[in-house]
Amino acid sequence: TLSPYIYFTAEDTIRKATSLLTLQQTPKDSIYKYPAGTVLNLNHADTTELKKIPGVGSGIARSIVNYRQRLEALGGFASVEQLQEIHLDYRQLQAWFTVTPSEIRRINLNRVGIERLRNHPYINFYQAKTLVEYRKKRGTLHNLKPFALYEEFTESDLERLSHYVCFE
Repeated sequence: TLSPYIYFTAEDTIRKATSLLTLQQTPKDSIYKYPAGTVLNLNHADTTELKKIPGVGSGIARSIVNYRQRLEALGGFASVEQLQEIHLDYRQLQAWFTVTPSEIRRINLNRVGIERLRNHPYINFYQAKTLVEYRKKRGTLHNLKPFALYEEFTESDLERLSHYVCFE
C-alpha cells in the first residue's frame, strides 16, 4: 500500500476542507451582472450574455432567443419594443439593448407569393392572400396604406409589418 508514503498535515486538511466549504457556499445561479450603461445588440446576444443583465434569468433569456429565432429569417428584432410580443416589459430592458434596423431582410411585396408570405411570423394566410390579390388587381404596391381599409389588417399589424417589407 501507499499509506506509509502519504503524509497530510493538519493545515492541509483544514485548507482543503475550507476551500470545499467555500465552493459549496457559492450559489450555482450566481452570475456576473453587467453594470448600468452596458448595451447589447438584441439580435446578437446569446443566453449567457442576456443573463448578465440585471433582472434577466434563464427563462427570460431563453424566451428572447427563441423569439429571435422565429424572426431570424427577417433579420431579427426591428425594435426593442418587440419584446412586448413575448410578454416582457420592454421599458425595463430598453436601456440595455440596441438593434440595427439595416440588418433586417425585407420582403419585396411586389415579387413574393402567398407561400413565402405565409412563412412570415407577422402574416397569416388571409393577409397573405389579400396582399397577393390586391397586387394582381391593382398592380405594383408602393406602401401598406391601402390595407388599412381591409378587415384582415389592423393598424397594429401594418405597423409591425412595415419594418419587414419593401416595394422595390
